[in-house]
Amino acid sequence: MQKIKSKYFVLIIPILIFSGISIYIFSLIITTLKFDIPKNKSSRATKYSYVISSSDDKILSKLSHKFEIENNQNQIPLFLKNAFISSEDKKFYKHNGIDLKSISRAIFQNIRSGYVKEGGSTITQQVARTLFLNNDLNIQRKIKEIFLSIILEFKYDKQQILKLYLNNIYLGSGAYGVNEASQIYFGKLIEELTLSEIALIAGLAPAPSIYSPYQNIELAIKNRNKVLESMYLDGYISLANKNKAIEEKINLNYQTADNFLDDKLLINFILEETDRIIANKNDYKFLRIKSSINKNWQEKAQSISLYAGPKELEFALLSIESNTGKIKTMITSKNPSINEFNRVISSIRPLGSTFKIIPYAAALIEGVKLSDKFEDLPKCWESYCPKNFSEDYRGSISLIESFKSSSNIVPISITKKIGLKNIINLANSFGLGYEQEFKEFPSLAIGSYGDNLLNITNAYSAINNNGKIQSPSILEKIESFNNQSIWENKPISTKILDLKVNNKINKLLEKSVKEGTSKAAFIKGKKIYGKTGTSDGNKDLWFIGSLDNLTTGIWIGHDDNKESELSSGNAAYLWKEFISEIYKIPI
Repeated sequence: MQKIKSKYFVLIIPILIFSGISIYIFSLIITTLKFDIPKNKSSRATKYSYVISSSDDKILSKLSHKFEIENNQNQIPLFLKNAFISSEDKKFYKHNGIDLKSISRAIFQNIRSGYVKEGGSTITQQVARTLFLNNDLNIQRKIKEIFLSIILEFKYDKQQILKLYLNNIYLGSGAYGVNEASQIYFGKLIEELTLSEIALIAGLAPAPSIYSPYQNIELAIKNRNKVLESMYLDGYISLANKNKAIEEKINLNYQTADNFLDDKLLINFILEETDRIIANKNDYKFLRIKSSINKNWQEKAQSISLYAGPKELEFALLSIESNTGKIKTMITSKNPSINEFNRVISSIRPLGSTFKIIPYAAALIEGVKLSDKFEDLPKCWESYCPKNFSEDYRGSISLIESFKSSSNIVPISITKKIGLKNIINLANSFGLGYEQEFKEFPSLAIGSYGDNLLNITNAYSAINNNGKIQSPSILEKIESFNNQSIWENKPISTKILDLKVNNKINKLLEKSVKEGTSKAAFIKGKKIYGKTGTSDGNKDLWFIGSLDNLTTGIWIGHDDNKESELSSGNAAYLWKEFISEIYKIPI
């Protein structure tokens, strides 16, 4: 009886092992077959190639769209296709996902060297690794890679696999896919690349960090020449083509006079606005997008952001042309190259005293005069007992004096008199209260509720535009490849304030800068209309100000809402630094 049990036990072990392997292989097969390219995050991209320019016609960015897997009309340029096949997988069209001869040679080389020196991977295997696995150098990963490659060859044809490869392969310097590599290394669309440039990009595939032209241009050129030689020997190019490409001088993107902006979030915002506009139009393959961004201002603002306190303190800046609503500058972080959060659009923070323009505007609409007196003394509304920021109280003071000193008592008194519902309605007409719904609490009057930098800056821009509000836009026009107009920005304004009321608000704002809490923004001889704002614990530091036809808002704070040792005066001073730079005003 014992012998029979032992015999069964011996049989169970291989059955379990076989079952485990079978289940694992089955799950791999199901995962691969279910793989949906359009839903795959790494394949997400615009459906069009684009060139984005600034308002003064400087190139900000350009990028070829990724190759469409399901679209047979979307062809890969011949030299590009042949360069990668010749250098990476000569038998690409002959094998079924794996090249046994290459794998055998790689295994032999690895045994001889005593470590994993050579991979022997086909293009299909590289796609399998990129989309489903990692770059661990071990036998288990290699086995998975082989299985996945066979399944991929079953599901997709060769052109689709090649497109997946060219869309996703990592080519160094943050470039995933040949479209990004083309932009990063040469500042070009794929269609604009020369044979020499294509060969250099193809030469990066085996080891992007080693062959990067930014790290070692001589080694990158040496590897480019190897790719060209391989293409010549495989019959893809003529001897004349090869020699001409070898003699061609490499002009990397950093060597061009018109460098692109290294700000993915800004470019993404421009593209999102473009997508929104063309959503119901034709399926364009190439767009020329003219943004309203002033490249020079953008670069100056970015450099000024570095002065905003300690390293971990973040910074955002937005400039709007008041009479058109066009966004001229948008800084979302001190470090745009690694930034992944748009602090101009997505950050909803308490507005502090910048919101006080709303209750004061409401008072002026109701007929209150700038000289009318209000009590600036400690007071409670039921259980709510606000304090002035400086805990300094001035007794009976005029409306204009209360704004200059940024009283917290007076705007709440105004709000209680006029009604919170009326304050909310007025705020809504200024474009505020939609990101975070305003509720009827007294603290609303002094900016306890949040909104983003775009909306509060646009609200001040309306005051700078004689009480007419625009819908802010970062685009000037969109054209097709042959310069045919698709869309053009035609600003439409809505009147929200009577001119007399608007002029009185500007007097309040001017007084705040000349003599009040916003005087860090004062520039001698200039009429500046602005207001600082601070949330509890100096967590949010604001200044929104207008000079001439430009309204610029600045926010400083910690992303994790920590308290700051700075004040809103720092935001006002950085505003002054920015304005003096772009207008060349000595301060």
